[in-house]
Amino acid sequence: MTPDALDDDRLGVPTARRQPAVAPPPPPAHAEPPLRPGETDLGRPDHIPPHVAPLSDADRDRLRRAEEDQALRDLAEAEELTASDPAVGWLGWFAHPLAAAFLIGSAGALGLFVYSQAVQILNALSGAAAWVQWLGYTGLTVFAGAVLYAVGRFAMVYARLRRNRQLRVAGLEELQLRTRLRWLAHAKAAEARTRLEQYLREFPIGTPKQAKTLAMVGLSPERVRALEMVRAELLNPARFSGTGEWFERFRTGFQGVLDAATEERIAHWARRSGVTTALAPNGLVDSAATLYFGFALLADLCTIYSLRAGKAGTAVLLGRVFFSSYLSGQINDWEKLTEEQIHQLLGPAGPLAELTAARVLSKVGAKATTGLLNYFLLSRLGKYGCRLLRPVA
Repeated sequence: MTPDALDDDRLGVPTARRQPAVAPPPPPAHAEPPLRPGETDLGRPDHIPPHVAPLSDADRDRLRRAEEDQALRDLAEAEELTASDPAVGWLGWFAHPLAAAFLIGSAGALGLFVYSQAVQILNALSGAAAWVQWLGYTGLTVFAGAVLYAVGRFAMVYARLRRNRQLRVAGLEELQLRTRLRWLAHAKAAEARTRLEQYLREFPIGTPKQAKTLAMVGLSPERVRALEMVRAELLNPARFSGTGEWFERFRTGFQGVLDAATEERIAHWARRSGVTTALAPNGLVDSAATLYFGFALLADLCTIYSLRAGKAGTAVLLGRVFFSSYLSGQINDWEKLTEEQIHQLLGPAGPLAELTAARVLSKVGAKATTGLLNYFLLSRLGKYGCRLLRPVA
């Protein structure tokens, strides 16, 4: 058997000598590798075509700017959800000029009213007896000194405090639900907790002088001890398992004690305002008393929370104080109308003619209405101040 016959599978059949097989050319570098038996191309990533050029420096710069713009939009959205200025609300960037205009308008109206009332009182005192003039000038001096003291105390307390950057826990929870911003939510929650921990460390409790100052605004020694205990828990990193639990403990255990004290101070100053304006003889005294109680209330609230409002919040608070004082003085004119209406109801021509004290009852009813209105005005001022000064919304 020749060697040629060995090249055929069939033994004994002579064939021509075969040429050696030529190996196939290697696949191009960019071609996909062949599939093995049983495999499919499902899930295989597409290979980069060979004609695609690498990114240039301009392309990289454009992509970097696009990523930075998207990150800034994400950060702005997170800031909107987690931090808020309660004095701004839906007004946006219109809030600051509107608050300033409201403050200037209220202060101007109050100044004109006080000036006209003071001129009338001084003219009336100029023709009175000597002892009446002495009493009148003494009373005006006392009222002016009380108002200046309240304004000065408020200014001193306000200047020493740092601005409140209120946190919205509901915004953090909403941010956690958004997958695209979940990493940012974690960072903002950590930042918010760090800010509140700094607030806890700087809160003025611990020394006898600080305890005395807090006791003057309604934080009794029992409440101060409760605040110290909760503060120690919140500053212990191993005490809480999650940030949400930490925020809830701060809002209920620490801020809740402060809220209870502020409610008592609001009721305290509102009652005094109602009684004083109900007994006041004229509109100037009503305005001065309301101005004094308003600034005294705001000073107490800032002392309790150890915070002050932002620029827009400060303008709105001061505008509300001036407007309440101006409105309290104008209520004196409405008081006379109310007195006339009650007198007509109770007088001889009215259905209750049998009451002999009609004039007295009409006077008392009008004064009680004035005191009640001023009570609600100061209560609303205090509640709005608490909304601006709370660390956590």
